[in-house]
Amino acid sequence: IRPFEPGVHLGQEVAEFEVLDGGRFRVVTSKGTEFDAGSVIIAAGLGAFQPRRLRAKGLDDLKAANVHYKVTDRKQFSGKRLIVLGGGDSALDWTLDLAGIADHITLVHRRNAYRAQPASVEKMKQLAEQGKVTEQQGTVGEALGVPGRIDALELNTLEREKIRVEGDELLVFWGLAPDLGPIADWSLEIEKKQIPVDTEKFQTSIPGVFAVGDINTYPGKKKLILSGFHEAALAAFGVQKHLDPEARQFLQYTTTSPIMHKRLGVEKEEKKETAG
Repeated sequence: IRPFEPGVHLGQEVAEFEVLDGGRFRVVTSKGTEFDAGSVIIAAGLGAFQPRRLRAKGLDDLKAANVHYKVTDRKQFSGKRLIVLGGGDSALDWTLDLAGIADHITLVHRRNAYRAQPASVEKMKQLAEQGKVTEQQGTVGEALGVPGRIDALELNTLEREKIRVEGDELLVFWGLAPDLGPIADWSLEIEKKQIPVDTEKFQTSIPGVFAVGDINTYPGKKKLILSGFHEAALAAFGVQKHLDPEARQFLQYTTTSPIMHKRLGVEKEEKKETAG
């Protein structure tokens, strides 16, 4: 895409979307970058993948600051009693990584079989034998503590008993889940967390707003990359028609179009070969 010199803005999400008078759109990102656009194409996949959040009795009331869904500074866990929730690779990997600096780690998983790499599970079992890690099966029933922090979790064990697990910091690694995020608040028609579109130009319920890829839905939809390319091509033609209804539309082929050859730099290479 470099020959077409697109503007690229990374490390930010669209936070605000507004339909302006005259059919234009105001788009603002999480970093405050603002755009005035004549058209918008949504290509958000299944949505923004967010960590699966802990839900437990008492959690909302505590507004705990010691609940973590990722590790940004491992030093903050040094000398602490950690409770790690999860049974996948992330939970096991961070258990192994932090075991060397934590005071103790309690690894909580809903069953006694893990989804992580067998080698990681074996290393964790060795740490358990050394007393550095405690394995505990069960589900979280209630969060206990004081305003601002969790001091313990009440677990419902596989034996249908209730036990209390204490810790200074809680790390939750339950995987990621797709979330439409702010898109759900844009007054678009939404159907089962997807955006219905027409199959002529892949326009949504808002004129000038198009959706391509896994984010959209229509009869016969196939979630394939190949289908996404097809949808994007027709959406591009739809955008042009929306911005300039009277304009004629031409197909440009990369094999024969001098315009495309010039934009892609093929023209120069052909001249070099001819000169050679």
